[in-house]
Amino acid sequence: MPIFGRSKDTEYEQAARLLANNDTHAAIDRFREIISKKPDHINARVSLAVALMHTQDEPNIDSPLTIEALEQLDTAASLAPDDPVPYFNKGVLLRDLKQFDKAIRCFELALDIEERLAPAILHMAEINYELGNWDKAIELARLALIRDPGMEGSMGWVRVAMRKAGLLDDDGNVIDKQSDDKRWPMRKAESLDDDGNVID
Repeated sequence: MPIFGRSKDTEYEQAARLLANNDTHAAIDRFREIISKKPDHINARVSLAVALMHTQDEPNIDSPLTIEALEQLDTAASLAPDDPVPYFNKGVLLRDLKQFDKAIRCFELALDIEERLAPAILHMAEINYELGNWDKAIELARLALIRDPGMEGSMGWVRVAMRKAGLLDDDGNVIDKQSDDKRWPMRKAESLDDDGNVID
């Protein structure tokens, strides 16, 4: 018996390592084996869903693997209603399937459980960007950045959204629409091309 409580979940760790090493089919077999022995193993169910999606070059909502992945995430969420991870992963899966409204709802459910879950906020921001909802995308990106300043590197698209929302001029300078507008904590922007990429 371990001194500090829980024993290591070696079987799950080995399966997760297989998935991390892109041995997806072997990982799927291991996760299914774990679930057959421990049906309430939340991490195995979530990881199985992730692995099932990784096996598909072009996933679609009607694929048996996608259907199984969604079922695994729904079961995990019902077994652990206070855990944001199943909802977050379902949101990612649905976003990949271009089911944006459903994905946003899953991210909202994850945030209802853990309001500081910055990756969920960032996904919602990116979905709004993809849909052309510039102001909402900027607002959510700002919130994600407040929650986790380390995310700034993954937000290159924000400058494009700001330009399209009329918050940046062609030179990348913040347009002062309201003198007290603090919608985006931003340094002077670098020079950008039409796609928002930094020009050296």
